[in-house]
Amino acid sequence: MPSVAHQAILGMGGFFLLLGAILIIWNRREKSRYYDSILLTRRDIKESFTHDPERPWLGAWQVGGRISLILGVLLLIIAGVLWLTG
Repeated sequence: MPSVAHQAILGMGGFFLLLGAILIIWNRREKSRYYDSILLTRRDIKESFTHDPERPWLGAWQVGGRISLILGVLLLIIAGVLWLTG
């Protein structure tokens, strides 16, 4: 039977996995919204095809999502190891 500490670590791992998935999906939605809106409002549609100049703030959600996924997996592994050894 896992202790309360193991359950807390397991819960945090699940939370960060869910958060990471949500952030990555949010990033895809924001990118498509941004580049689709440019197509209708600008005369020069080069940016919508080449994504030049690059918009670094559009990738911030993806970076945060990847970090959350990695952290969630690590916490789940740690909780599993603690549960098996304790």
